[in-house]
Amino acid sequence: MKKIVLTIAASLLALSMVGCSSSMVKRDANQEFPLNVSKNQPAFIFPISLHGVPGDTTQVGLAISSGAVSEYGASVISGQQLYSVVGNLSWTLGENMRRQVNRDEMAMTGSAKKYATQLDQNMKKLTSKLKSAGVLSDPNYDFKYVIVLHVDSAGGIPIPFVKKVTAFGGVLDLETKKIVSYIEKDLTLSEDAVLAQMPAEMNKIIAELLNKPEDTKA
Repeated sequence: MKKIVLTIAASLLALSMVGCSSSMVKRDANQEFPLNVSKNQPAFIFPISLHGVPGDTTQVGLAISSGAVSEYGASVISGQQLYSVVGNLSWTLGENMRRQVNRDEMAMTGSAKKYATQLDQNMKKLTSKLKSAGVLSDPNYDFKYVIVLHVDSAGGIPIPFVKKVTAFGGVLDLETKKIVSYIEKDLTLSEDAVLAQMPAEMNKIIAELLNKPEDTKA
């Protein structure tokens, strides 16, 4: 009974703390927003590594995919079911995007260039699998915008069943190899509510990356 009470209290506390989460967003000054994505020109969510996220990360990943479908329909396609193809690459890409943005450099140049090339190579494999599975009906379609996000532990919170994580990454233009938008956002997650929390939070993050600043709801 005590554990149940603590779990409920933790869930309520985490949900109340989510409203206080803050995000840092940077956008390429030369890029026009909102980004042009539609069911005919969808963006792709690269398989996300969910480090530090409570619960079963496979279930959380599938919940994120379902949430993206509910929110964006066919205009944003999640590749989470293909995580085994790319493994932890979202971490490497996310860290290099963070490094470039912190240098006020939106292009994936210098040491980041090889990771942009690696992304391009992996996207060819992933796109081929999506076409074979019938997710993409156009045999000639190639993604322009790829949403690359990584979630990592952000240190402990002295509250049972509650964890704090940071989501970071952004949208890469595969044609120009440039970061068109980037975000870092701290999230407070409850173990029992994570399957509802993570899809909602990731949808908010995607909206901040794709939309004009004034079109993004807090």
